[in-house]
Formats: sequence, structure tokens, C-alpha cells
Amino acid sequence: MKSLLDERHLVSSFYVFFLIYTNIIGIGIMSFQRDITKDAGYDAWISIILSSISIHILVWMIYRILGIANNDIIHVHKFCFGKWIGALFNIFVIFYFLILALIVFRVYIEVVQVWLFPLMKTWQISLILLVLIYYIVSGGFRVITGMCFWGTILPLIILFPLNFFSLEFADFHNLLPVFNHSLKEIVSSSKAMLFQYVGFETLFMFYPFIKNPDRSQKWAHFGLLFSSLLYLIIALITFVFFSEGQLNHTIWPTLAQMKIAKFNLVERVEFIVVSIWLLLILPNVSVKIWAGCRAIKKVINVKQRISLVIVLVLFFIISNVLKERIQIERLNEMYSNIAFYFVYLYIPFLFLYIHIKHKITKGGF
Repeated sequence: MKSLLDERHLVSSFYVFFLIYTNIIGIGIMSFQRDITKDAGYDAWISIILSSISIHILVWMIYRILGIANNDIIHVHKFCFGKWIGALFNIFVIFYFLILALIVFRVYIEVVQVWLFPLMKTWQISLILLVLIYYIVSGGFRVITGMCFWGTILPLIILFPLNFFSLEFADFHNLLPVFNHSLKEIVSSSKAMLFQYVGFETLFMFYPFIKNPDRSQKWAHFGLLFSSLLYLIIALITFVFFSEGQLNHTIWPTLAQMKIAKFNLVERVEFIVVSIWLLLILPNVSVKIWAGCRAIKKVINVKQRISLVIVLVLFFIISNVLKERIQIERLNEMYSNIAFYFVYLYIPFLFLYIHIKHKITKGGF
């Protein structure tokens, strides 16, 4: 199945692996362990597996939805619900992607302020990051994809091995006893884990930019599987390093355990970790902003460069308004609830609805 866009704007199906990976692995990997253990304790590794399986099913559904339409979710909504109701759903999609990008953006600024530059103002950091994001997003989808590639390779090679230094102090008895939490607690932990996977839905927008998109599904699943394994490995390393009591009082466990690594020439390893992590945060935020601006262009016919500038100005203002950590956590919690219903209720509903309507219209789209 060919894309409707000019081939010079498209990327090979292989790059879907990196697009999915960078949309899932973001700022949350620094702190997800604390969130998922609140209900299921150190049985939370089961929650990672269960939530991963559910996301694989949802990715399959998305491909079926977009395969019928051979277009993005904006077109799907117009076909399924008509011009005006479809436009309301599309406006929701715009806010959905942009708010998620804002959360990742603002949390990373907080990490930089806590671990690197505690005296630096929020507006100074946000201005620097927004200039970089503008440069990436304005370059187009191929440039963003290139950033996703390097944002996967470099942080993975440099940062991932640092997690294993903490195994010197590991206590594997922390993982015992296994399966000592109820199914309800495991499911509740899986819900908390969902927020770490949120971002894969950008597939709804970049699907038309993939060469032979129907062949890219395996790469999407590989990207999701690799991300899940990374979460699982880091979670297990964290569980054997921290006791549950320690973990409850540690905001960024991944960063804390990376500090264990010692090198002769580097005294503060966390400086390197937070700095290199920017290579992953930039494409993570850029894809979501691009998706939001692309949706704006298709819904209200505003050029992407204009909407991009407006969005980045709003990001600058809002990121400076969100000064307290509790404000960020409330926004995060609100968005998590919305994402839960969008992912687990709306995507299956849309999957069933488009198949029924496609059959009724006898293949017309």
C-alpha cells in the first residue's frame, strides 16, 4: 500500500522502530519504578509485562484502523463521524499530543534544575530547549526521524551500561516472595505503567509518512518490545538495589543508581547522564509537537511553521507558570487518566466502529 504523500517526505519502514522507541522512552524512565511499586510492590515487574502485551494489541489495532483509511487519524475521524463531530475529535487529538509534549518538556526542565543548574531560571532553560525544538521540527519529519535514530543509539550505548554498576550492591532477596500481591494490585500497577508507554499513539499521525506503511508493523512491535525489555531490566536492577522503603523516598531512582558509577576523570556522572538524556528528550518532544502541529494544519488549515511558533510560545509561557512540583504532578495525573480512557476505550471503539462502517459502505472511504 503506497502513501499519498510525495516520496521525498517519506521515511523507510525500518525507522518506525526508532520513532516508537523515542516516543515511549522519555523522561518517565527516570522515575517510573516509584510509581508502579505503590500498589504492587516489587511484583510490579509483572505489571510491566502485562501493560506491554496490552500495548502490542493496541498497536495492532491502530495499524488495522490506519490500513483501512490509508491515512492519518484526522481523516479517519472525518470518515467515521462526519465533518463537525470529526473536527471535535480532531481538536481533542491536537491537545492530547501537545499536552503530553508539554509534560515531558517541563519535567526535563525540573531535572536539569535539580541535578545540574539549581540557580538557573526556568525561562532560561526553556528558551534554549525551545530554540532547539524549533530547529528540529521546522526541518520536517525526516529531520525528526534522524533525531530519533541518534536519540536511540547514543543514549543507549553511553547510558544504559551505567545501570549495571549498582549490581555490586544488589540484594536479590528484595524480589522475594514473588506473586504476593493480588490481581487487583497488579492491574492497578499496570495502569500506572501505562503512562510510560503513552506516546506510541503518534503512529496515528506519522503513518502516512512511512514508505510501504503496511510493512512497518513488525518494526513498530520490535520498537515496543525493545522498550518494554529496557523498562523491565531497569526496574529489576532498581528493585535489587533499593529497598521498598528507600524507593518510596527516591524521586528519580534511575538517576540515583547511575550515580554509583565512578570514573577517574568524571566526578559527577549525573551531569553526563542528564546532558546526554537531552538527545532522547528532544526527539520525544519534537515528534509530539510535530503531530500536534500537523493536526492543526489539517483541521484549521494553518501553516505548520506558524502553528509551531504559536505552540512554542505557549510552551514557554505555561512552563514558566508551572513553578511548583505539585502543579506538574497534578497535570501529570490528570493526563494519565485521560490517556487511560483514550488508549483502552477509545482505540478499541474506533477499531470496531471503522470496521463496521467500512463494511456498511462496502469498502468506500
